[in-house]
Amino acid sequence: MNVTHNQNQSYYKTTKPKGLFKLNEIFFKTTIISKKKVMKKNIIYFSVLLVSVITGAECFSQITLPNVITTTFVCTNTNVYLIDGKVYVKDGGKIEIQEGTVIKGVRKATPDQSSALIITRSGTIDCQGTNVNPVVFTSNEASPSIGDWGGIVLLGSAPLNRADTTIEGIDLPSLPAGVDVGYGGGGQGLGDTLNSKGVIRYTRIEYAGAKVTADNELNGLTCGGCGRGTELDFIQVLYGQDDAFEWFGGNVNAKHLIALAPDDDSWDSDFGFNGNLQFVVSVLSRTKALYSADPNGIESDNNQNGTTLAPRTNMRVSNMTTIGLADSLVASEFLPAPGSKRILNGARFRRASSLTVRNSIFMGFPVGVRFESAATQADVGRFTNNIVHGFRQVSRDATIDASNTGYLGNVLNANAQVRLTDPFNPTLPDFRPDALSAAISGANFTGMTGLTATGSEFFQTVTYRGAFSPTTNWAATWARFF
Repeated sequence: MNVTHNQNQSYYKTTKPKGLFKLNEIFFKTTIISKKKVMKKNIIYFSVLLVSVITGAECFSQITLPNVITTTFVCTNTNVYLIDGKVYVKDGGKIEIQEGTVIKGVRKATPDQSSALIITRSGTIDCQGTNVNPVVFTSNEASPSIGDWGGIVLLGSAPLNRADTTIEGIDLPSLPAGVDVGYGGGGQGLGDTLNSKGVIRYTRIEYAGAKVTADNELNGLTCGGCGRGTELDFIQVLYGQDDAFEWFGGNVNAKHLIALAPDDDSWDSDFGFNGNLQFVVSVLSRTKALYSADPNGIESDNNQNGTTLAPRTNMRVSNMTTIGLADSLVASEFLPAPGSKRILNGARFRRASSLTVRNSIFMGFPVGVRFESAATQADVGRFTNNIVHGFRQVSRDATIDASNTGYLGNVLNANAQVRLTDPFNPTLPDFRPDALSAAISGANFTGMTGLTATGSEFFQTVTYRGAFSPTTNWAATWARFF
């Protein structure tokens, strides 16, 4: 099955050569009645469907998901599905989504009502697209825009550095009876580090997120207390409200993530998140009118009070590429500078967050990386072997290790020294390093460890820095950038 889309409206058309066999099956089942009148109608109906298959026209149904799922609900790629309001998967329920399936979120009148898919602590998801047939979550609007619906939320029982709590962005009085939107493992530091919420693979999440009130938002993909039994791989969040990806505690791992033009941060962690990330890329959009009050690439906190409660937030990252904008005027954090989008830091570690960042690239922000609290500054030695560009400052509040490559300035071209192939192309960016880039080598994995659910090593040892090798573009075919 091939999935194509209209560039302006994210409209998806499905053509299924295999559909002819399915239609034959339908035809013979419906004609077994054998009455001539019924048979004549079925023949006419079959003829219309056959023409639809031959011409590639759409012939599948639109189905609204139930608001509460307690069994196994299968979404097939022969239908389009609507998320109309909140959909909760609970009590052993599972939502299974076939490759190539399209699911659309219905826009609501206010952010607190936003449509969203919530996998509770007692539910799971099995969402497995392929590199040629990704699963697509998108807006139901004819002309989509950011925040049309609320995104995907995964809630688990892995440890937090606080008591169990409820996830942001949900209007608690509106919860159906018996639905729990809490997460965590039963108390500070307690829980199941192997907790599994299922699988999300080769999936796009478009136009999602919701800002209910200040510091009370839904994101593209929100993970609350998810353990490393959860599989997250090849996921793109694009044109979303608030953050692209946010992790509240837990220790879920992820590879091959893409964040395109989130309203706020690309990668946000809090409440003791201790997961591993590798091969992840984010880039902002010059055509977006304005970003939030404090947009960063990474934003990481231990907790909102800035204490060192354990487990301390320690996002372990290798081979990340985080990109702001191409020139310093548009990227300026000072408003009302003409044309400024007001963005801040490639990475912002604050409120006692720890960190482990290796072999990564930060570029196109006024400040490359910032360490905002004493406890965070004490861990600056965990930031090594990276390439960091800043229009105004390479690093702020702490001096980064000499193993890092720093570039300052380049008013009109953040990429002049970093030398990625074509990172600011608005429709088909190429984040691979060119032959003269320092990123083609310099990676160092000494002492860099992280476990998978099976106890094996998570990090793949490579020689290059950043999310892409000089030769392989893993974002091709399944991701989109316009």
